[in-house]
Formats: sequence, structure tokens, C-alpha cells
Amino acid sequence: MNDFRITSRIRKDLLTVTLEGKEYVVGYKVLTLDMKSLGLRKNPNIITFSRKEWVDLPLDQVVPGKSDFGGIWLAVSLSNARRLQNYMAEKYEQETLIFESLVRDVLYYNSYRMKTSGVKLLEEI
Repeated sequence: MNDFRITSRIRKDLLTVTLEGKEYVVGYKVLTLDMKSLGLRKNPNIITFSRKEWVDLPLDQVVPGKSDFGGIWLAVSLSNARRLQNYMAEKYEQETLIFESLVRDVLYYNSYRMKTSGVKLLEEI
């Protein structure tokens, strides 16, 4: 069971939680079976993630806004993460994992995805 409590929904679809006295946005990270980013949209910057540890981009690689470059992308809801998981299975025949994740800060978001400078994987779903 998670060791945090849901505190509110902010903006549109972004869920927040309080953990150890600090409020974070929650997202859903879809990864390959070997815990790497998917490399969609021809992204050459593949990141390897670890469970329950923060992964932060260097500040010189952080770019606010909707540009594909300069952030770590997550789904804003579990249903959107499942859609991405199904897409990877159907288009690339690739199995994936979904993790409920804490977000360092939101650099951009829309109704289905968000961009952040850092992420901490919590529980696998």
C-alpha cells in the first residue's frame, strides 16, 4: 500500500498527494521491461529508471513547454497510461510496465500527458 494520501486535484486532471509533509503531483510512467523510457517520437535520450529513487534531468537539459525535448513525459491518468501500454503492444509488440510516480515539477501538461524535470517511481500497477 502507498505511504501517501491524496490531497486534491489541481488544474484539470492532475492529482496531488502529500508525502512526508510535501505536496507532489502524481503521474503514471510507462517503461520497457528493463526499466527504460520508451523512446517515442524518435527520442534519442533514453533514461534508465530505478524504483523509489528520484531521477532528475540536469538543469541545462530542462526545457519548459510542450517541446518534446527537455523533460520526462508521463501519463496524467492510469487510463492514459494503459492506452500507451496497448499502443506499444500493438504497434511494436513490446511489453511495458506502468508505475504510479511522483513528479518533481510540472513543465507542461494537457489532458493526457505531462512533462517534468524529475520523477520518482512508486508502485508498479
